[in-house]
Amino acid sequence: MTKKKDRLPTNSNEEFGANPFGTLATEGLASLPVRSDEQTSPVVKLPKNDRIGRGERLEVRREKSGRGGKTVTTIRGFPSRILESDFKRMLKGLKSRLGTGGGWRDDQMEIQGDQREVVCEWLYAMGFKPVLAGG
Repeated sequence: MTKKKDRLPTNSNEEFGANPFGTLATEGLASLPVRSDEQTSPVVKLPKNDRIGRGERLEVRREKSGRGGKTVTTIRGFPSRILESDFKRMLKGLKSRLGTGGGWRDDQMEIQGDQREVVCEWLYAMGFKPVLAGG
């Protein structure tokens, strides 16, 4: 025969422990603001001196081939007049905005994940004319 262990009763109607927030007063506190769908995706606004595009068409595509099944957003068609320092600054700004990684490969910008909508908004704010290409 085994000994029965002393157990806590589970069928009582009493609350377990005390609520640490039970004594806080909510008088005078404003209710949470209601956000509309328009406010969930803020529009990208950049200063005039950060706009380096002049209406050039850029292709924004989502690709998976040759990347081990990982999705990448690629941007092609940058004009030759843009300097390498501008490319680095653009990539850094876009990666920090999206919170993802990315880099340059074969004269195209690659951003990790499917970020086409946000990339298009950002490029439009930079002065380019982004076009969704491919499937």
